[in-house]
Amino acid sequence: MTRSVTLSVFGTEVVLEDAPGVWMPTENGMFYSRSIRVRPGERVIDVGTGSGVLAIAAARVGARACATDTDARAVAAALRNARLNRVEIECQTAQFFGGFEGPFDVVLANLPNEIVAPAHLAGLDPVDARVFAGGEGGNEHLLALLREAPAHMHAGSRLYLPVHSLTDYHGTLRAAMDGYEVRLVDLSPLPVKPFVRENLDFYRALDDAGIAHIYRAPDGQWHSYGYVYELTLPAAIESRARAHAPSAPS
Repeated sequence: MTRSVTLSVFGTEVVLEDAPGVWMPTENGMFYSRSIRVRPGERVIDVGTGSGVLAIAAARVGARACATDTDARAVAAALRNARLNRVEIECQTAQFFGGFEGPFDVVLANLPNEIVAPAHLAGLDPVDARVFAGGEGGNEHLLALLREAPAHMHAGSRLYLPVHSLTDYHGTLRAAMDGYEVRLVDLSPLPVKPFVRENLDFYRALDDAGIAHIYRAPDGQWHSYGYVYELTLPAAIESRARAHAPSAPS
């Protein structure tokens, strides 16, 4: 029997059906969504859409939503969930922006954002490990997104960047500040996932080295911190991005 959940995202309800190999929204993902602003009529892309929840919610509030994911299972689930919610989204199996041409008003990207202990990765199916892992620093997908996004943005575009203290979060923030105007819009402690608790020595060593950060709350539970930044293009960078962007068909 297919399991379904109903979530409140962007002030609207989204119904999602469980699909094999596709992660349902987690507490981290719901934290990311709570500070995002999407307006009717805006053109939105959801990079790494997974279940499609953000693209579907954007469409439900009147935005024109596109989405990509590298996993064909996720793309199929996102399109199925869009039909379930009676909205249309465009979705491609692709990396980052795929074949979609910008500019977009809003860029969403709840991408892999944790350093995953090698012992945990070794026990995953290779396809799941590829989707789940963010590289040695946990942030390789976010860094690549920051390099690619300007060519798909305009002066008023907003990129909502999730930054998690279970990654090289200082490196992510430095990269963001090098290319964008950066504004912190949300911050929250987040309980760590089971794989962190199961490999606690690994993560405490990362904390001791100043690479990542976890802490033990007074109730004895381990937490990390999640941040959400709103990124916009400085005028000089926006001009360069538009100069290298593909020309729109006449």
